[in-house]
Amino acid sequence: MEIGEKIRGIRDLKGLSQENMAAMLGMSLRGYGDIERGATDPPYSRLKDIAAKLGVSVADIENYGNTVSNFFDQCNGNHINAGTNPNQTNNYDTREAQHQIEKLQLELRLCQAEKEKAEIEVKYWREKGGA
Repeated sequence: MEIGEKIRGIRDLKGLSQENMAAMLGMSLRGYGDIERGATDPPYSRLKDIAAKLGVSVADIENYGNTVSNFFDQCNGNHINAGTNPNQTNNYDTREAQHQIEKLQLELRLCQAEKEKAEIEVKYWREKGGA
């Protein structure tokens, strides 16, 4: 999965449009779209800006789509065997299952990041009120 696809996946999970992202980054819609399509390889500084606007780390972007791929790569994109008849398969699409797991993992990381941010804000206001 290319970096643009990873950015798009996270953006979709956050419920943001390309227009939202372009505006938040102060760039043209076409320029931002080129990043997601892989027509432009963003410099690290731009990647940091994108990560910040998405509320994730650059590492989260880089690792998106890689977290559970080893198991599913072993399945070679085939359907999971039902176990009752070795010649029969279930209708479970392993790629869809992988996508759902990755979405949940990212959502968990986003919730954890929001919790950490809230804890930092509470600490700040407690310290400020106590000063």
